[in-house]
Amino acid sequence: MVTGFGAVSTIANLAVVIVLLVAITSAGGSVNLFTATFGLSAIDSASPDRKEVYDKSSSGDDLSVSIYEPERAKGSAPTIMYVHGGGWIVGEPNAASSELRELADHGYLVVSVEYELATLDNATWQSAPSQVACAASWIQTHADTIGADTDRLAFWGESSGSNMVANTAGAAAQGDAESSCGGKVPVPAAVIADYPAFDVTGLYENAPTGPGAGSGTRLFATRYTGGTPEEYPERYAVADSVTHLKAPAPPVLMMTAMRDDVITPTDQLSWAESARRRGVDVTTVKVPLANHAYPQKAKNSIGSQGHLSIAEAYLSEQLR
Repeated sequence: MVTGFGAVSTIANLAVVIVLLVAITSAGGSVNLFTATFGLSAIDSASPDRKEVYDKSSSGDDLSVSIYEPERAKGSAPTIMYVHGGGWIVGEPNAASSELRELADHGYLVVSVEYELATLDNATWQSAPSQVACAASWIQTHADTIGADTDRLAFWGESSGSNMVANTAGAAAQGDAESSCGGKVPVPAAVIADYPAFDVTGLYENAPTGPGAGSGTRLFATRYTGGTPEEYPERYAVADSVTHLKAPAPPVLMMTAMRDDVITPTDQLSWAESARRRGVDVTTVKVPLANHAYPQKAKNSIGSQGHLSIAEAYLSEQLR
């Protein structure tokens, strides 16, 4: 009987792997199964080449960018501005440092942004996005110094970070992006959004239900905005990405975990349809059997290899 259960488990695991591989390869990605089995490592085991202060928080603390430099780069390199997730209340720029290092090893200059986190007494729905916009301006101003090719610039965010990069990119394309340090905010050539929190109103209203569920996602929304949609409808309207994304916003690659129990997949896919109706080029990749933050379990996991390779294939087309 135990042997029978083991066989069923093995077959089920194999089926999961096959489903994931088919989805990843169909989206232009690739996975090395040997590496996924024997080459796993910590997602945060790398270090940036250097850090630079780009602005200050509302309390006067330094805000920095972590820079991952490509080896043997000749001249300026295609550049990724990366913004971490964490529901706007937790997280830090180097939490996925091993993946950022891999992107640098593949020839990208990666600039990972620190921004002000929301607290019970400090709703950052205005300050954090304006700091992300400032970081983008900083990249453009310092392009020669850091080796950035701003004609081949992409914004990449995960979860709540996706919200801020998409909103910044859309506002920059409309010419009304607000930067905390002033200056012109560059319009990226492309936006990458992993399991994005595009719909902040939906994050509150469509939070998963059941014992112990939902409170976390509602906490993210209320800390970020300072309250509920009923209390601050105008803040939610500003935070919702559909407000900012309309033509001529840059093209977006959205990767949605289809078993996401933090951000409802339906909300993500509905946003994509709304953005398309507004004239935005949105490429949607549905990652089956995957939950929220699926790539961050380990470097070189199937999820990690999958989302990196899909995004790089997309960027190779958009940043040519």
